[in-house]
Amino acid sequence: MNNVKPAILFINMAKGFGGGEFQTEQLMLMLPDYQVYFFGKKKGKFIQKLRAHKNITILNFFQLIKLVLSKKALIIHAQDGRGAHIAGFLKLISGKPVVITRHVAFPFKHKSSTRSYKNADVLVGVSEQVSHNLKALNNNVKTIYGCIKPLLENNEFEQTFFSEKKGKLSITHIGNLQKVKNFELTIELAKSLPEILFYIVGSGELEQALKEQAKDSNNIIFIPFTPYIGSVFKHINLQIIPSHSEGLGAVILEGYQYGVPALANSVGGIPDIIANNKTGYLIKHNTIESYQYVLTELLNAPEKLIELKENIKMYMQHNDFSAQNMARQYVEIYRVLLKEKS
Repeated sequence: MNNVKPAILFINMAKGFGGGEFQTEQLMLMLPDYQVYFFGKKKGKFIQKLRAHKNITILNFFQLIKLVLSKKALIIHAQDGRGAHIAGFLKLISGKPVVITRHVAFPFKHKSSTRSYKNADVLVGVSEQVSHNLKALNNNVKTIYGCIKPLLENNEFEQTFFSEKKGKLSITHIGNLQKVKNFELTIELAKSLPEILFYIVGSGELEQALKEQAKDSNNIIFIPFTPYIGSVFKHINLQIIPSHSEGLGAVILEGYQYGVPALANSVGGIPDIIANNKTGYLIKHNTIESYQYVLTELLNAPEKLIELKENIKMYMQHNDFSAQNMARQYVEIYRVLLKEKS
């Protein structure tokens, strides 16, 4: 293995490819001055996607061990909980510095889950709330927000789902159809406000149950998982995020690219990126009544949406959520750690 450049070993054991994996991929692509290695699930979607990038070397277990024992200038960067466990083991056998990024605001379930975080050299939270949780385990915590992914559009997709919008106030709820995203609340909210169109965008384990819940409502439209999220934001006025937990809520920033304000439960990193009553609305009590109150106000004063859009435009001009900015902050962490270990 080439020992000229320092190396970063990324570890992510996720089966799928979600927001955290996108952030990791973008970071890996922004490190031209480092050798970049990756270890993950052999049959995971992430590894399949990374095979297209020639600057990323994918390792099996034996190559992983050889790398950490032979490469002097190396940092181990874990990107999920299981990856953190592996990083902790690799630090134990090699003494190499470890960085762990935590993308979720969930509390730790087991004491064993915290050991690797306590022993890491640097912890990174993707929001102030995540970082606050991490500070109970380790004093060396930094907050680095993720980057916004470019969104795709498609005219045929738009004709299929938005050709009969008819000028109604329209709201979308985007995400994996899982309990934590609280789509059940959105459906009940839609039932109480038949004059508003609701688009539920995504796929997942709750799809059939949610469709059954919404079966008698004409103002709820289901759109399966799609790469054309840009086309969704082009045609809606507001997005709703009533999640029980969020790391940052990156979909809010994606909507901001199209001037779409968010109506969201005030959890996790969401208060970091919504200025209440300026770029959206923070809901302190995650009840249907709280959302009804805001939406009724918007129905009575639709000009408020124009004001929100203008505020979002200003917000995006003054905040940098680019992959380049995210990578610069991580590179500074790597630089300091390599200097300390040398």
